[in-house]
Amino acid sequence: MVRHRVSRNDDGARFHHPVAARTTQDGTACEYPSRFGRVSVEGRFGVGAAVTVRYDVADPRRFEIQGWDATTADRVFAVVGSLLTGTTLLALLIRLLIRPLGL
Repeated sequence: MVRHRVSRNDDGARFHHPVAARTTQDGTACEYPSRFGRVSVEGRFGVGAAVTVRYDVADPRRFEIQGWDATTADRVFAVVGSLLTGTTLLALLIRLLIRPLGL
C-alpha cells in the first residue's frame, strides 16, 4: 500500500481509497486506486503495509485488495438483477401462453 486517495461525498464525508503499487514482469510500474473507499483505515491497511493484490493480467486496472475490497455488494446486485430479470421473463412467458388460449 503506497498511499490513500481521500475523496469526499456530497455530504462531506471523507473516504479513503488505498492505492496499490506493483511492478509488472516487464518492469512497468503500476499504481491504481481501489474503487472501494472506507471512512476509516484499519491498521493492516495503512501506508507501507504489505497486502495481497489480485489483478487481471490483461487489464491491471482491474484489481482487488484482499480484505479491503468487499465484493458482497457486487454479488447482491447481480443476484437481485438476475431474480428480477428471471421473474420478468417468466411473467412475459406466462402472458404469451395465456393469451392464445383466450383466458
